[in-house]
Amino acid sequence: MGGRAQAAGLEAFNGIGLRPYAPGHLSYDIDAASDISLRWVRRTRVDGDSWQSTEVPLGEDQEIYMVRVVVGGVVLREDIVAAQSWFYPQTLRLADGAGNDFKVEVAQVSDRFGPGSFRSLWIHV
Repeated sequence: MGGRAQAAGLEAFNGIGLRPYAPGHLSYDIDAASDISLRWVRRTRVDGDSWQSTEVPLGEDQEIYMVRVVVGGVVLREDIVAAQSWFYPQTLRLADGAGNDFKVEVAQVSDRFGPGSFRSLWIHV
C-alpha cells in the first residue's frame, strides 16, 4: 500500500501573545452642535480575570490608544490618545471629509507590540 508522507512543520509568531486586546464597549454620543464623543473600556491580557476590581490592570508601561476615522476603506484621520475617550468636533469632521456616515476604529497601543486589534463602530450623524 502506497501512502503519502506527511510533512510536519513548526511555525512561530513573533510577539503575538503581547498583542493588546481590542477595547470593549465602544460607544458614542452626538451633542446639539454635532460634535461626537467616543468612549470605550480598556481590556488587558495581564491579570484581567479578577472579579474583585472595578477596572482591569493596564498591563502596559503607558495607556495609549490609536483612533482612526475611515471612509470607504481610506483612513482620513489617525490620532493617538491617552484616555479611554476621544472628542471629534463637527468642524474637524467636516475638514477631514468624513461626512455623516463613517467608521471609527480604536486599538490599544503596546510599547512592545504596537497597535493591537481594532474595535470598530459605524457613526451616523
